[in-house]
Amino acid sequence: MNRNGNVPAVQRQAAITGVAACSSLGQTDAFLEAVLEGRTGIRPITSFDTTARQARQAAELSGFDPAAFIHPMKLRRMDEVGALSVASARLALDAAGLPRRDAGYDDVGVVFGTCTCGVHSTGEFLDRLLDLGPTGAPAMLFSNTVGNAAASLIALEEKLRGPNTTLSYKEASGLAAVALATDLVRAGKAGALVTGGAEDIYDLYFQVHDWFGVLSHDGAYPEGARPFDRTRNGFVMGEGGFVAIVEDLERAQSREAAVLATVIGVGATAGLTAINAWPTETAALVRCMRDALAEAGIDAAEVGAVYAAANGAVDFDRLESAAIAEVFADRPVTTTSVKGAVGEGGMAAAASLVVAVLAGRRGLVAPTAGLSAPDPACAPLGWVIGSPAPLRTPYILVNSFASGGTNYSVVLRCQ
Repeated sequence: MNRNGNVPAVQRQAAITGVAACSSLGQTDAFLEAVLEGRTGIRPITSFDTTARQARQAAELSGFDPAAFIHPMKLRRMDEVGALSVASARLALDAAGLPRRDAGYDDVGVVFGTCTCGVHSTGEFLDRLLDLGPTGAPAMLFSNTVGNAAASLIALEEKLRGPNTTLSYKEASGLAAVALATDLVRAGKAGALVTGGAEDIYDLYFQVHDWFGVLSHDGAYPEGARPFDRTRNGFVMGEGGFVAIVEDLERAQSREAAVLATVIGVGATAGLTAINAWPTETAALVRCMRDALAEAGIDAAEVGAVYAAANGAVDFDRLESAAIAEVFADRPVTTTSVKGAVGEGGMAAAASLVVAVLAGRRGLVAPTAGLSAPDPACAPLGWVIGSPAPLRTPYILVNSFASGGTNYSVVLRCQ
């Protein structure tokens, strides 16, 4: 009974009824097969000139044509991330059995994560404004200069009239969106939500990361993303759209939808870091994972796999491995990372979730692309190298720990 003397409503359960990927390794089915084979989507950048950069590789989109999803007249009014978000959302809605309809949906909304939505349009708008003055600034671009453009475009295109929210928490954006979507569905604020994240690789954004010296580049070891590997030397940027449909379980069951997984635990903490720096202490990471497990009502020993946030940053991968080892009391829990395949960015943790769900449905844990020789300085975990490992329990922990200190962990129960 609450403070007003009322009996609170029974909390709903949050199910995942559809997922989709538009990635450097292709769309959903092709993407999953490539990840399970241990392949990487990281290759030399072709979309802009990297001659003056230290880093020259990224996980650029492959085989994605936005015109296959969006009418050309509408496409002219979208920036790159907006178009990618709409396409990925449409694929996920179709996968969930919630296709487009003239009436739309009153109880379906959008909670989306992104860092780069609006950056392209803002840059072009300001360039034209400075060069030509107010009369030369392209008005058509203005609506795309805000970070919530992607979420708004998804809602407008699909006629989704439920809650609409954008989260921008750097590398944690995609999983933070899933966490909030879960809470909103549980609270009965929406019947279903389109969630996850999308990013693209923008020249200036890439250049800033290159200036900071955080990206992998040729040196003692070759450029590339190698989470937990002894030869890792920085992370590699990625792009793509990774979307999940989080839906009230009873709603999904009433329409006889396939339930791929349920989200049973969410943890969220903040760590003290330097500006733009990765975490340097395990405490906040450990608490985040433990909070997620506590909400899920399971012990660490019941977890079948961890999809780590590790991305190839030298100190960060070592720190996360130590945090995982502490949570699991040094039991070598099966541990992997998708960052060696898709790179790093605001969408990367959503990619982890998509892989965890799809591979988990097959009873598998995806391998870590780029990992061949685990760093002895990393806590000993159950690394997945070369080929998939069996998922020994239905429970999966997905981590997203961002530079700047934002931390999210989510516990899934695969069906």
